[in-house]
Amino acid sequence: MPKHFYTLQAKDVEGEKVVELRIYDEIGFWGVTAKQFIEQLDEASAGATKILVSLNSPGGNVFDAFAIYNALMRSKLHVITRVDGVAASAASLIFMAGGERVMPENAMLMIHNAWIVTGGTADELRTTADMMDKARNGIVAAYARSGLEEEKIIEMMDATTWMDALEAQSMGFCTVMEEPVKMVASAAAMGILERLPDVPQNLIDELSNSDDPEPTPEPVPEPEPEPEPEPEPAPAPEPIPEPVNSLPATELAAKVVSMCQTKGIPSLSTAVLLSGGLESIQQAEARVEEADQIMSLCASAKLSDRAAEFIKAGLGVEQVRERLLDHVVQASDQVQVSNLQRENTGSLQATQQPVLDPSKIYAARKSLIKKG
Repeated sequence: MPKHFYTLQAKDVEGEKVVELRIYDEIGFWGVTAKQFIEQLDEASAGATKILVSLNSPGGNVFDAFAIYNALMRSKLHVITRVDGVAASAASLIFMAGGERVMPENAMLMIHNAWIVTGGTADELRTTADMMDKARNGIVAAYARSGLEEEKIIEMMDATTWMDALEAQSMGFCTVMEEPVKMVASAAAMGILERLPDVPQNLIDELSNSDDPEPTPEPVPEPEPEPEPEPEPAPAPEPIPEPVNSLPATELAAKVVSMCQTKGIPSLSTAVLLSGGLESIQQAEARVEEADQIMSLCASAKLSDRAAEFIKAGLGVEQVRERLLDHVVQASDQVQVSNLQRENTGSLQATQQPVLDPSKIYAARKSLIKKG
């Protein structure tokens, strides 16, 4: 079952339809694809005038954060982002998608360089490092909405920079500062925050001393709703089964690297991890087996360098087979097939053969018949 780290709903605020996206957990689709998220956002946004994004997250998967950031940037609606407590790491990237970026005085924003668990040969590690550099370029481009120079942003990311609302506003990350709020964080978020570098002690103390499950303020003041008739009691939902043999993300990543090495495809471990949707050891084993088959197909088509691209895109074996077939068909249309034997391939003149003229052949045969 998909693990939702966000809630998305449309509300009626003073006769105006407003979409509220709330991210109060570690960012990661884990079964919810970027395409599904965008479809949900588009459906909720129909007829709305603005999108409110409430953040209280220690970060998570930077590529999932990019998907959310890009979806919000593409929206034609007015986007307001707000830090209800902490927006660290990948969550700070989503925060920058707001045309209006709001922080209470005691909220915190953190930016740093992304990191990844990977393995492989020296060349494969260099390729992964190049990919991480490209990801950083995208993050820097998002933070550039603050108006800071690229060199300054990179310097702040290298140093892992925590900012309160006043500091964030002075540097252009925050556009609106509000009265302080009572901050809270879930137990899972606290565990992740404790692993992040240089977390301000006052932030940990304030979060640790709170017993409330969620922050008290709403993103925008709302009028008291009109009383509605009591709805019929809904049947109790069925319990959601836990993934079989689920593992923490770091252990699962290490397992994927080990299985790829056993299969003889260590270069594809990063692509398998980036394909998303891995929640249990069974899913990881199935994805590695699928990657092995895709590598075999690509090798047969002499396109081994395309395997990682197909796997990272989440394509199945049959989808890859169809794409390779299309490639072979297109290539054959561009190649002139000839069964002529050439004695000297190094000379263009030597490879040319006389062209037979059918009319001359017919005339010669007719002449031979008359002579006979």
